[in-house]
Amino acid sequence: MCEFKYNTDMADERVDEYKYVNNLSAIDGIEVLQEKYDEFNITTVNVLNENGKNAIDKEIGSYITFEMDNIKYIEDKQKIIEKITEHLKKLIKDNESVLVVGLGNVYVTADALGSKVINRVEATRHILKFAKDIIDSDTREVSAIAPGVMGKTGVQTSEIVSSVSKIVSPKYIIVIDSLMSKSMQRVGNSIQLSNTGIIPGSGINGYNKKIDENTTEAKVISIGVPMVVDIATITNDAISIIENKEDNDLERYKKIAKTLDMQNYIVTPKDIDELIDLMSEVISDGINKAM
Repeated sequence: MCEFKYNTDMADERVDEYKYVNNLSAIDGIEVLQEKYDEFNITTVNVLNENGKNAIDKEIGSYITFEMDNIKYIEDKQKIIEKITEHLKKLIKDNESVLVVGLGNVYVTADALGSKVINRVEATRHILKFAKDIIDSDTREVSAIAPGVMGKTGVQTSEIVSSVSKIVSPKYIIVIDSLMSKSMQRVGNSIQLSNTGIIPGSGINGYNKKIDENTTEAKVISIGVPMVVDIATITNDAISIIENKEDNDLERYKKIAKTLDMQNYIVTPKDIDELIDLMSEVISDGINKAM
């Protein structure tokens, strides 16, 4: 079991936190690889065994994080899209069928990433079924859905995805969702891609069951973007800047979190609309190119 509850969905942040708390330079069962480019960096966290899984509370598999300083000021976003496409192609075999699932609540801006991506994904299943003669013979079968949230549908998101999966029988499912980070700087400026499935709403204490190969009978790839942080994180960051020091950062965070009502206050930046639009464009383009 994991020793404490993390306030982030990002695997690389969990690695850093675990090392800091335990005064370690490396974690048994965790491999971290770095790639640096002009306008973005890629960090791959490979959870290799149960020790690594228990340390950062992440399933065994790979977690690839694309990090930018500010996506709004990156002129050539094609380089990021190409790298996303490259990593997706490594995970998905040519011509195998894919179901793309956009999670979240379209009526809540910070949670609308999945729905925005679905609006741009090029679905082909219906064309292959009813008008196969008008497209290339090697066209991949792609389906896309945005199941909404349990608060609106009354149905667990995992149940909807599992049911649709039984109908369209995809070999792969790509799930897109908003995540939580422990850094305001990373909100809207990072993308995490993993091959271990996802629990919808886990960052804000949701109650959905996991979407993975066990519940869908397809390999599940998740793509997430941190769109919120908790209020204690922002307060902690502000105090760190004022004090101009980082020592005892975790203990200070715990005290702040205990004082504030973390369960009811999740914070997002004022330009969230623009960040959602930019990230949905980058992710959907990466998916379409990979297909």
